[in-house]
Amino acid sequence: MRSMLKLVVVFAIAFGAFSSGLAIGGGTSAGALIGGGLLLLSAAVLGFFNRCAALTRQLAARQAQIEQMMQSTNERARALAEITNALGASLDYEKALNVALDIGSLGLRTSASNERMTRVVLLFGDDDKLHIASSRGLPPREQGYVLAGEKGLLAEALQRAEPIFATSVNNDPELSCFTAMQNARSLMLIPLRVSYETYGVLIFTSTQANAFSPEQASILAAISTQVAIAIQNAILYNNLRQERDRLIEVEEEARKKLARDLHDGPTQQVSLIAMRLDYCRQLVKNNRLSELLPELQQIETTARETVKNLRHMLFTLRPLVLETQGILPALQQLSQKMLETHKLPVHLHIEEGVADLIEPHRQGPLFYIIEEAVGNARKYAQTPHVDIRFSRQGRHVLVEVQDYGKGFDVSAVSGNYETRGSLGMVNMRERAQAIGAQLRLESAIGKGTKVSLLLPIRAAPSANGSKSSVALSKPSSASIH
Repeated sequence: MRSMLKLVVVFAIAFGAFSSGLAIGGGTSAGALIGGGLLLLSAAVLGFFNRCAALTRQLAARQAQIEQMMQSTNERARALAEITNALGASLDYEKALNVALDIGSLGLRTSASNERMTRVVLLFGDDDKLHIASSRGLPPREQGYVLAGEKGLLAEALQRAEPIFATSVNNDPELSCFTAMQNARSLMLIPLRVSYETYGVLIFTSTQANAFSPEQASILAAISTQVAIAIQNAILYNNLRQERDRLIEVEEEARKKLARDLHDGPTQQVSLIAMRLDYCRQLVKNNRLSELLPELQQIETTARETVKNLRHMLFTLRPLVLETQGILPALQQLSQKMLETHKLPVHLHIEEGVADLIEPHRQGPLFYIIEEAVGNARKYAQTPHVDIRFSRQGRHVLVEVQDYGKGFDVSAVSGNYETRGSLGMVNMRERAQAIGAQLRLESAIGKGTKVSLLLPIRAAPSANGSKSSVALSKPSSASIH
């Protein structure tokens, strides 16, 4: 096509020149007009050809640019997919933080050679302050900075719970302390948030102006959500490991306690029975039968005491009556055993029908909480008796275990309870939380102790077979008083 255009142009120029020559030689005006017209036509065709060639070059350059952008976009999408998959499958806390920092370059609008980025992960600690968990571009002396997150850009990002942009940190009351951010001309802060839980803030800064576009920020925000989920999973996994270790410790302590109780109780009593039986054999052998009857009576008493202790230990480990008959007979048996074994009266005050409002899966943990509270009263309270009360409060059942002993300072004991040898109160709280109950401990020196539990009532089957709440004449929101 291009060759044909050139041929046409060359022909037009040649014919125009020829016609012009004829016009000059022959003196005819018609030939001059024809020659001039052909020359003008040839110039127009040449101009059109040049414009087409320029447009073709522009289209080729644009196509190459589009292909480069598509390749870059595909590479970025592939990198984002790999990061997302890595975060979704990771329970490594530090890996999630490193990924959070490494994705910062994906949000750049430009990639100038002289551009410097600073990337920081701030996470909330136990003191509700923001600590630097990981960073890129911060000097070592600034790694230990702790921020409140209550002013400036940090407070705005946490309050709005969405990415925010800025052009400088010079006037920021908290971020201006970082020397690596003082030359930044573009900043982006993304809160690490899942549902209603905020774990910290991601900060990306660049020395280039307008380095972060809103479109790319939305991608980074989505990836940051994945990072927050990974952090949440890592925290939950770490909590589960700690809980597992604690349960192993509690189980080991229970085994040791059972071994001590068996050694100090039934084992000693069985040894005593064996010794007395050997003594009875010597009495029979020496024909001292008059002394035999008192010894046999003592052996019987010791054997009965051993059986009673064993039954009490078995009841403590797993009360069969709780599984077969429910919580009320189990509490009655607990009251009887506390009186027989420890001479401690335990009085039950249970409104009629209230025990039936407690769902079966909640009765076991509830019984162990009550048993723990009664046991603590027996060991430490020096109380004349213990009261166990069941009452109904709207859509809840209120359970109270109260003693009238010496009491204690709740704040002083609760402050270091988990560091002490006993885990009774910790177990009570965890069991209460597991069954959706609110637990409250009230005590004062010289005024006894009361443990209160507020748990929802069981669901009753409706006419269509589904479960619904028990109908109440006057709905109320119950609370522990």
